[in-house]
Amino acid sequence: MVAHSEKKSAYFLDLNDPGNQPRNTVLAGDDGAPAPLTCRHCQDAPCVLSCPSGAMYRDPDSGLVLHNKEKCAGCWMCVMSCPYGLITPDSRRQTAVKCDFCMGNERPYCVDYCPTGALSLEETKGEDGHTESGKEELKKTTKYLIIGASAAGLTCAATIRGHDPLGPITVIAEDRLVYSRCLLKDLISGARAPESLNFVGENFFAKRGIEFLRCERVTAVHPQQKMVVTQDGWKIFYDKLLIATGAKPVLPPIENLSRGKQVFTLRNLDDAEAIIYSVGPKKKVVILGGGLVGLEAAEALVSQSVKITIIEQAERILHQQLDGFAASRYVELFRSHGVDVITGKRATKVELDDNGNVLGVGLDDQSYLPCNLIIVATGVKPEISFLSGTGIAVGKGIIVDKQMRTSIPDIYAAGDVCESLDIVTGRVSLTPIWPAAVQQGRVAGMNMVGKTVEIDGTFAHQYTMSFFGLPTISFGWPEPPEDGCSVEIDVSPDYYKKVIYKEGRLLGAIFQGDLAGAGTFGALISNKIDISNQHGKLLETNYTYYLTPENVVRN
Repeated sequence: MVAHSEKKSAYFLDLNDPGNQPRNTVLAGDDGAPAPLTCRHCQDAPCVLSCPSGAMYRDPDSGLVLHNKEKCAGCWMCVMSCPYGLITPDSRRQTAVKCDFCMGNERPYCVDYCPTGALSLEETKGEDGHTESGKEELKKTTKYLIIGASAAGLTCAATIRGHDPLGPITVIAEDRLVYSRCLLKDLISGARAPESLNFVGENFFAKRGIEFLRCERVTAVHPQQKMVVTQDGWKIFYDKLLIATGAKPVLPPIENLSRGKQVFTLRNLDDAEAIIYSVGPKKKVVILGGGLVGLEAAEALVSQSVKITIIEQAERILHQQLDGFAASRYVELFRSHGVDVITGKRATKVELDDNGNVLGVGLDDQSYLPCNLIIVATGVKPEISFLSGTGIAVGKGIIVDKQMRTSIPDIYAAGDVCESLDIVTGRVSLTPIWPAAVQQGRVAGMNMVGKTVEIDGTFAHQYTMSFFGLPTISFGWPEPPEDGCSVEIDVSPDYYKKVIYKEGRLLGAIFQGDLAGAGTFGALISNKIDISNQHGKLLETNYTYYLTPENVVRN
C-alpha cells in the first residue's frame, strides 16, 4: 500500500495537466504547505462495497481499488461512500474518476519522486493482523447455504470463501441470472442487455468453487434438521445458513389493482422484461409512487414514446430523500420531458374491462386518468413468507443481533429481509439500500466462518440519484427533524447544497448538481464527528483532516 505522512507535505505534481486535475485532491496542511490526498485503497473499501454495477473493484493480485469505466453506471454511490472525497463525477457526469493516474506501475510515481520521503510502501496485512501468507487453516469443513443471489448473499459468499477455502458453498435463488436491481432501469431504457446487469462478473461462482442453484424458490426451512426445501421438492442440508431473500413489492389497497392484467411492479428481472414487452408507442402509463423506483421507471420509459403520469400521495416526490426545493428541480425536469407529475393525490380505483385489461385510474379528487398500463412503486416488504413455523423471530423483517445472527443458532440474515439499528433515527427498522446489504452480508459471512465481527448500526439514510443528467446525494434528514436545528444553504442555477445540524452534530446534507466532497459529509454524520467550530461555514470547509485513520482501516 501507499502510505502518506501528512507531516511532510511537499507536492510537485503538475496540476495544470488536464489528465491530473480530476484525479487529485490537494489541501493545505497544518503548516500551510500543499498536501496530496490519494486513494487509500481502504481495507473495507466503501466505494467497492457500495457499487451496484461492479465497476469499482479490488484487484486480486495487487490489492488496489480500481475502477472499470466501461461498467460504470453513473449512479454515484462510490462518490457518496468515499469519506475522503477522492471520487468525483467526470466532466460529463457519466462515469466516476478517482486517484488512479499512476495505476499499472510497480511503484507509484508519488513514492519514487517524493522529495521529502512523505510517501512510502508498506507491507499489506489482512484483517487479522497477519500478512497475507500467514492465513490460518480451518480445522473442519463447514457446509454453507445462502438463500438469495443479490448484494447481501453474494457478498457473504465471497467473504466466506476468502476465509474458508474448503467449505462447500451453495447459493440458491429464484433468479435465472445474477443482476443488480439498481440497473433494471437501464434494461427498460435499452441502455443495457440482461447479461450486462451482472455486478460480480461472469466467473464469480466458478472462480470461487461455489454452487449456484438458479430458478429455485425455497418454500420451507427446517432448523432442527438443518435443511431447506424448494418448490421442486429439493432438500438441501447446511451447517450454516444465510437468509438474504430481500424484499417483495407491496400492492396498495386500491380497488381492482391486483386484478389488472397490465399492472406491474419493478423489483426483479422478470418485472422489467414484462414491462418492456407490454410497453409500446402511444401507450399511456400511470406510475403509482414518486419515490426512487417510480422515477427511475418514468425516466427509462421517456425514450419509449409513451405518455407517462406519476401519482405521489405525499405533497412532494422523493419526500424521504429530498427537501421541497431539491425535489422541485426534478419535477421541473420530468415535466420538461413530457412526464406529468401529480402530488398530494391518491389512486382509489383501477377501471378494467370485462377481460381484466386496464382502462384507467380514478383519484381521490374524483378525477380520472385513462391508461393502458400501471407500474406500482409504492414500497416493499421483506420476503419472509417461507419462514412460518421455523421459530425465527421476526418483526417487520427478520430480527438479528450485531453479528447478523437470528434467534435460531447457525442461521443468519442480511440485507432487505432483516431489521437493523438505524444510526440516524436510533431506531431498529428496515434498511433496504444497497450499501447496507453489502455491509451486512460481509459481517454475516465473517461470523459464519467463526470470526467475531459486529455491526453497531446501519447508515440507512444515504441516497444517490440522477435523473436527466442532474445528480443528487443526500444523507440523514432532508428537513430539520426537531426544534433548535440550524440550516445552511448554498444555491446557484447549477447546484444546491444544504446541511442541517444541531449541538455540534451534522444531522442531514443534500448535494445536488455539484457532488464534490459529498461523501465526506456522510462520514461526518455516520461517525458523529463534532463540527461545532465550523458553524456558519459548514459548506466552505474541507473535512478530510477531521476523519482520523481509525475511521477507515488502511490496507
